Amino acid sequence: MAEIQPFKGIRYNPQLASNLERLLCPPYDVITPEQQRELHNRSPYNVIRLELGMSQPSDSDGANRYTRAAALLEEWLGQGVLVSEKKAAFYLLQEEFPHLGRVRTRRSLLARVRLEDFSRRVVIPHEETSQGPKRDRMELLKATRANLSPIMGIYRDPSGDLSALLGRAMAGPPLVRADYGDSHIRLWALAEEGAMEAIRGSLKDAPVFLADGHHRYETALLYRDIQRARGGARDGEDGHGFVMMTLTEISDPGLLALPYHRLVRGLSPGELERVVALAKKTFAPISLAAKPGLDDEAALHLMEQLEGVARTQVALGLLEHGAEGASILALRGSPGASSSPLERCATWVLAKRVLEPGLRSQEEAVERGILRFTPDPQEVYRLVRGGDFQMGFLLPPLDMDLFEEVVLSGERMPLKSTYFTPKLPTGLVINRLVG
Repeated sequence: MAEIQPFKGIRYNPQLASNLERLLCPPYDVITPEQQRELHNRSPYNVIRLELGMSQPSDSDGANRYTRAAALLEEWLGQGVLVSEKKAAFYLLQEEFPHLGRVRTRRSLLARVRLEDFSRRVVIPHEETSQGPKRDRMELLKATRANLSPIMGIYRDPSGDLSALLGRAMAGPPLVRADYGDSHIRLWALAEEGAMEAIRGSLKDAPVFLADGHHRYETALLYRDIQRARGGARDGEDGHGFVMMTLTEISDPGLLALPYHRLVRGLSPGELERVVALAKKTFAPISLAAKPGLDDEAALHLMEQLEGVARTQVALGLLEHGAEGASILALRGSPGASSSPLERCATWVLAKRVLEPGLRSQEEAVERGILRFTPDPQEVYRLVRGGDFQMGFLLPPLDMDLFEEVVLSGERMPLKSTYFTPKLPTGLVINRLVG
């Protein structure tokens, strides 16, 4: 079903690649303003200057961070800071990283994947999107005409043939070795014709599940349609019919889907009372041997307890400012056998039965500054304990079998339902849509 192709990647000049940690950055949507400034200061060649450049007071429609990114991309290519591969290739990315006291390894195939409308069920989303990030990414895509950061996709390889092929490819020396954050990265180029043909055929009967990058994928779809309307080639030979994506097998031991937790603030006493009442109407507190405290270590302890409860029940954690400790709540009544997979997802139940009835849409609540997302449970504790937020909801990780059920059901989870970690580095390989 999915059509994947090799491409002539743009990479940092190998003379600079020995210091890639100074040049790479996370994807745009997890970069804080403080990180943005730090990354700009880290190196004049850090890819943050393309991915998320700094705005200037004098910015206008004709001169802004998007036009600066486009000009800088051309400048770096002209100076040889970035170089384009002479031959199309697939890329194999391996990331080694620590998680909960052990080292994990995630392996991904980097390719360009033909854009497909979601109605065709070839590339399938799993969560809702909002308009603001798509407007931002569209301006950058129109200016640079390049995929600067890869979307994360997931596939299933029941035969194991593709996994075996990628394993053999890793026997050779990598193009790149680099430390990036807590991860050690290795990158290979797979350009041998027989191997590329086998890879191209490996996913022809399998759909791709979008894991990370829904906004960028939907932006790429719209950009494709704009180019078609202007008379661009429908077969995507000029690149706009494809998008750069990493593809990770769903059973890969390094594929981690952590939760995004919710923080709420700025509610009037009446609004706060309504949200609390909705939460307690939907969920019931469960008995714990010891009620979790409110220090930073208690956050990790609560998450351990919550993960245990969530194996058999739809459950979440609740913190209220001024309360003595946190609670674990379980859904009142179990979802029936005929229920949709979404009804077994704590994030969906919280959104549809508590937050949206109490706050209206989550997107609107985010724009109003009432709702905030974070993958860090300790941050939830600190912000609620300190009074910055009135309450916090801690969510359990999403089981990958349930993730697959949701995706295949054709339904979508709410905004920010999953936090796949570690985030893929931006700048390791760039896909140029033209030229």
